[in-house]
Amino acid sequence: MLSFLIFFPLVAALMIFLGCSRQPILARSLTLSVIIIETMCVGWMFTSGHVHGFSMTEHFNWIPEFGIQYLVSIDGISLSLIGLSCVLFIISTLSAWQQVKQWNVFGPLLLMTLSGIMGAFLALDLLLFYVFWELMLIPIYFLLSFWGCAGNKKAAMKFILVTITGSLLMLISLILLYLFHGSETGTFTFDYFALASHPLASSLEMSILIGFLIAFLIKIPGFPFHFWAPDMYREGDPAVIMLLSGVMANVGAYGILRFCVAIFPNAMHQLTFVGMALGAIGTLYGAFLAFRQKDIRSVIAYSSISHMNLVVMAIFAWQLQALNGAILQLIAHGLSVAGLFAVVGMLQARGYQGEMKEMGGLYKVIPGISVVLFFIIAASIGIPGLANFAGEILVFIGSFSISPLWTSVAAFSILFGVVYFLKAYGRIMLGPISTENVSRNIVDLTVREKAITAILVLGLFGVGLAPNYLLQMMTDSTSQLVAANSIALTTTTISTGVIYVTP
Repeated sequence: MLSFLIFFPLVAALMIFLGCSRQPILARSLTLSVIIIETMCVGWMFTSGHVHGFSMTEHFNWIPEFGIQYLVSIDGISLSLIGLSCVLFIISTLSAWQQVKQWNVFGPLLLMTLSGIMGAFLALDLLLFYVFWELMLIPIYFLLSFWGCAGNKKAAMKFILVTITGSLLMLISLILLYLFHGSETGTFTFDYFALASHPLASSLEMSILIGFLIAFLIKIPGFPFHFWAPDMYREGDPAVIMLLSGVMANVGAYGILRFCVAIFPNAMHQLTFVGMALGAIGTLYGAFLAFRQKDIRSVIAYSSISHMNLVVMAIFAWQLQALNGAILQLIAHGLSVAGLFAVVGMLQARGYQGEMKEMGGLYKVIPGISVVLFFIIAASIGIPGLANFAGEILVFIGSFSISPLWTSVAAFSILFGVVYFLKAYGRIMLGPISTENVSRNIVDLTVREKAITAILVLGLFGVGLAPNYLLQMMTDSTSQLVAANSIALTTTTISTGVIYVTP
């Protein structure tokens, strides 16, 4: 089943590209059909109860001479994130339905990206993970480069250069990990379980970890490696950017959570407060810059950076509630940022490119879209009952127990978030409406856009009202990660010669 999830979209992409070269309408329908089939398979996993800890493992020796395996497995964390990914790919496809004309190219690229993302979330051989990490990068570059606004090619080139730099650092760290772990244990392998069960004792552990962290922080985008994101989020096609910000960014956070925490527990423990500081500063910095923007896309870009850095802080806090909250926040942020970019796409289809000064008073002509935007904003600022609140409350409670200082700093971003989102909403939807906007006979929500809205509303209410369903699914995995922190703490304490015993 897991191999089917990974390779079905890839095979379908090849078939659509070769068989529908002159039939873009058919290519569009087939693309959506493939994603729906993928989503149904993941939905079956959610309801079947087969996933407890690492489950449904598939394994065979790929290149045994070098300890390279095809090893894929799924747990509650990866299942939650691939479920979100499938939903967002459906929303992306529906958002691009009328805007994109070359579906015979766009569709296969979309499916290739989905294949790479599925592989990255399921791979437990680190070299295999790296292969899928690179696989998802190639099609997303072309999607960003050929669809979007006037500056999309320049922004896409900046994105690819920064990301490739991070990938090279990851590859160097991966090779060093392979060599040093092999020299210490006598077994040269990329197997996640083997690497996690015997953490490095080498003094180079920190240097190797840094290479992984930079690559993952670039993808998130985490402070201070976020500099590529504002331009790309502003210039790319909304249907593609919602995948970049709501799905691919999650792969970066997942990489830190899955590999850095488990394989480098001692080094990660030493970086606890540094990582929390970077996350707290990043979330406040993003919120502050979002307040100053005049383009709705830029507001969403910096808001996304702010919310993702909150996840970074929670992961480095390395506490059970914080880790659970981080994963819920990834899901909530994915849904809300997809909703925001979906609304941007709706406005773009009606001739508005994002400058808020060109809008104003649009509630009077498109009340349906206005209500949708208000609902997504309510979710994004953490209104109780919606998805973001469930994630944020756990993040702050868990992180505060580790560092009250940096958690308090990060909390100010919530206040900024209320201000910049309501300010943006007021400039777009409220106030006087220009004569030009009245005379344009703008159409309100279409049937397709209502379908997008329904998916988002169900997702945001579902996670917000019943977060325990996801928490129970992932609790085994997050508990094991917290246990790794306890081992790291003991090791660090003994190595410094100080042992505290509490009654």
